[in-house]
Amino acid sequence: MVRVGAEAKAAAGSVARLIGLFAAVALVWGAPAGAADPTPPPFDLGGPFALVDHHGNTVTDRDFHGDYLLVFFGYANCPGICSAALPAMGAAVDAIEAAASDQVDRVQPVMITIAPDLDQPEPMRRVLAQIHPRLLGLTGTPEALEEARRAYQVSVEYIGEDITGVPIYSHGSYIYLMGPDGKLQTLIPPILTPEQIAGIVANYLDAPQS
Repeated sequence: MVRVGAEAKAAAGSVARLIGLFAAVALVWGAPAGAADPTPPPFDLGGPFALVDHHGNTVTDRDFHGDYLLVFFGYANCPGICSAALPAMGAAVDAIEAAASDQVDRVQPVMITIAPDLDQPEPMRRVLAQIHPRLLGLTGTPEALEEARRAYQVSVEYIGEDITGVPIYSHGSYIYLMGPDGKLQTLIPPILTPEQIAGIVANYLDAPQS
């Protein structure tokens, strides 16, 4: 079995540097609240999915239409970028609630697992609840999850195991802001602060609805 050490740390560093290169791009597409209307991204990501939430309920993308989704692909006990992205999403929701409590119900943070063997509904629910009570985990069959990853163009690679034997994966690290119509609004690098993420989302919440 592969044990992860310096190689995994080097890979994580490369990912972090790559994310940093694109941070300014997200800020252009998702300007802070009060700025001009958001500019649509020049590409289309996302699509239909049929998965199972961490309460054991079957859900599809249409169940979320009408809301803004903060979508992240990861796994609940991920020691890497998930440990930054998931708390940042939760804190961003709190920041939105503090600034505009009447708007926060329009924003749903979601994690779609890339490791269904690790993220069974009940264990995933317990872990995500500790991060934020609004954070919803989605899992499903390998085929259904692969279809979702393909729609969002998320890659996953098995790296090895930690010293306790738990698998470690390298995976896509963006937060996808999806609109009420289910279409991509912008990509958000998880290295942004919760306040920056909240500001980007607020700009879409405040924009006139077509």
